Amino acid sequence: MALGAATLLTPSFAAATPEVPGRAPSVADVQRELGQLALQNTQLVEQFDKAQIDVQTKRVAAAKAGLAAEKADLAFQSARQQLGAAAAAMYEGGSFSATGALLSSNSGSSYLDQLQTLSMISSHTAQIVRGLTAAQKTADAARAKAKTLLKAAKDKRDALAAKRTQVDRQLNKYRTLLDSLTAAQRAAYQRQVNPTVSSSRLDQLRANVPPANSKAAAQAVRFALKQVGKPYVYGAAGPGSYDCSGLTMAAWASAGVSLPHSAADQYNYGHHVSFSQLEPGDLLFYYSPIGHVTIYIGDGLMVSAPQDGENVSVVPAVQGNGYVGSTRLTG
Repeated sequence: MALGAATLLTPSFAAATPEVPGRAPSVADVQRELGQLALQNTQLVEQFDKAQIDVQTKRVAAAKAGLAAEKADLAFQSARQQLGAAAAAMYEGGSFSATGALLSSNSGSSYLDQLQTLSMISSHTAQIVRGLTAAQKTADAARAKAKTLLKAAKDKRDALAAKRTQVDRQLNKYRTLLDSLTAAQRAAYQRQVNPTVSSSRLDQLRANVPPANSKAAAQAVRFALKQVGKPYVYGAAGPGSYDCSGLTMAAWASAGVSLPHSAADQYNYGHHVSFSQLEPGDLLFYYSPIGHVTIYIGDGLMVSAPQDGENVSVVPAVQGNGYVGSTRLTG
């Protein structure tokens, strides 16, 4: 999920000076447009990640349905062979057949008893075949449905990826505008939208991780800090790159806690805590619908996988500008 400090500041861009026809875009113009596009990008990437999860779920369902259909088919074939053998025996005059019953019986009642037994066996076999046939049809229907759902999920994912590409093109357009600014203007802009901590402060945090509420939370924070500097890539969950929910998922996975690769879904894990109650390891969520998640590390700071073109970084924890809430997980 794309989102960094730049996106968190998006609301302030709305107040920037509007563009004037014929005038070159100002820094404020670029900030406003880039912030709006970054927010769109965040929602699209969240949808893309959820679509990926949907594809994986449907793929598992299709595989299970396929196995069920194969099992039902094998059982059906076996029962059909058994029924064929029984029918052949009945009409070939063996002892366990209608002819055999007539020849081997020593009384009328004995003959009728054997015929009744044969009839029961035949009916039972036929009943088994009917049941297995129904099971096979059910499995085939499930497999067909699973394939249909899988195709729909893939189509959705591909459509989102195409839309995501369109937004990327626009983001690149405005990054190009930023590159046209002077070095001083670019530096001022980066300080405004991406207020990361200094390298010395980062070293201090890594050496002395703030105390957490559990060993699992402390491990998740240590893991997140080790990822700082790695590039943001949407849909990635390590080890070389991450998007936002991929980072928090991997961080907590290192502590033995499983999370889905979706910021919106992660919001439903653990229990909610207020911003004033934040402790290291807690997850912070932004935007409605939710499109970004970070991990709190203490001292008013959080680790965030921001957006394309940026790296995982430590930034101030922000309560305003799209903050939705926080959750606490337990290992």
